[in-house]
Order: sequence, then structure tokens, then C-alpha cells
Amino acid sequence: MSPDRFPATLTAAPRRVLDRLRERPSAPLVQFTPTAVRGGNILYFWQWAYLERTRGRQARVLRTEHMPDWILEFPSLGSLTVDRAQVRLLDRRVFATRHHVGRSFTVEENAKFCRWLLASSPSFTRRLDHAREILDENTCVINVRRGDYYSVPEFQREFAIDIADHVHGALDAVRRNGRGTEDILIVSDDPSWCRENLSFPHEPRFLEHRLTPFDDLAALAASRTLILANSTFSYWGSHLARSMDDAHLAVAPPYHQRTWDGSLVDDLFDPRWIRLDTRAA
Repeated sequence: MSPDRFPATLTAAPRRVLDRLRERPSAPLVQFTPTAVRGGNILYFWQWAYLERTRGRQARVLRTEHMPDWILEFPSLGSLTVDRAQVRLLDRRVFATRHHVGRSFTVEENAKFCRWLLASSPSFTRRLDHAREILDENTCVINVRRGDYYSVPEFQREFAIDIADHVHGALDAVRRNGRGTEDILIVSDDPSWCRENLSFPHEPRFLEHRLTPFDDLAALAASRTLILANSTFSYWGSHLARSMDDAHLAVAPPYHQRTWDGSLVDDLFDPRWIRLDTRAA
């Protein structure tokens, strides 16, 4: 029997008993991660498990095919992960938890998780050291997310933004806050698009010799000034950076996503990020 399903022969009364047992305060929690979740989104589930543990609860996240690279880079995440075969009948199942800054977790809790994560990874520490060799306090890092946000029509309706408008407005905001924009480093999954569609008074640099997405993440995390893409991967770059440097400044995109009814979702945004006017978004 699969541990996340009731036996077909289980009647209503035993099911209610099982539900009550799973709801007991001491029941271990297992977050059933949607299989499509990847990248920075997975970190929110791992953060949930970490914070539950700091509150005295047993909590883990169900392993998916998108997790091995993250666990290899940040070994401490392995202790927050469970295989399906290890989920017990009386473990409490949690599904698709939402992640609201200020409600699901505080910025202080986020920083604590980030520091715990960083402490477990000599590999990522080396990536940070390399990133700091090509950045200084005057470098403005710009993260540009393209990929399936723009190649898949359903994602485009939800996530596409006017990138050029966002970048140029964000650069103005960076200057208004006393930071320089003469040295720009672009971190993107589509450098060619950036070269063809973004213009700057000074020639920007691009992240060279990147081998994995964790090199990109390290460049974001090493930044003192960061212009964010509407991507959870980008947000975690800022979270990690802020956990190491209170002087980190980030400019948010106009929104994270646009829902089917046209409303704008931004509940993942750190309240300390600079926000631009979204009325024309």
C-alpha cells in the first residue's frame, strides 16, 4: 500500500480515526512537494521543514527528481528530505503549502535558514569566493530570467514582464538610493537576448565560465546591489545575500505573476526590497 493513500477497503469510521491520529500534535509532518516544483521554489519547502523543526516539530519534504543537485550542493538539505517509502502511515501529510513573507515566515527566520544553509556547503562557499573576485561594492548585478516564461504561452500570460522597462526603472531606483550603475554584471539564462534587447550607458559584463545554476546563484548572493527577476531563484539570491550583508539592496520586479483574473501576485517579496510603480505593469 502506498503510504500516502488509504486502503481501498478502509471504511469511513477508520478513516476518521486515521485522520485524527495524523492530526495529533506529535505527528511527524511530511510536505508532499508537487513534482513540477523545482529551482528556488523547492527551497521554500525546505525552509518550511527547517522552521517547523526549530519549533519542535518533526518535519521533512518528500523527495522529488529535482532535488538531488540541491542536496549535493547544500548537504544539510538531505536531513530535511524523505523518500516516499520512508513515509509512515501515521505521519501527517501536508500539501502545497504557500509561502508568504511576513505570514508564513519572517525575514529574521528566512535569514536564519539562509545562514544554516550556507554553513553546510563548502562547494557554495567556493562559488561565493569566486563571485567576489569579479564583484565589488560598486557592481550592480542584474538578473534576467527568460526561458519558459517566454517560450511557453501559458507561462508567458502568467509571468512575462517588460524586462527592458523593469531594468531601466530599477537602475534609476538604484541611483536614487546612492548606488552606482557604471559597473553592471548581467546574470541570465539568455545572454544573447540581453545583448540584443537591453541598452546601457556603459557596456555591461556577463557572468563568464558558469558551469551550473549554482554559479549564477552565487553571483546573486555575492551582490551588494541586485536587480531581481520575477523568479524565486532570483529571490533566494537576494535572501542569501542579505543574510550575509545588511547593506544588500535589491529592486523587485513589478510583480511575481499575474493570475487568470488579472490580479498581481507579490506575496513572495521581501518588504525591504525597493518597489517600483506597478500600475502600468
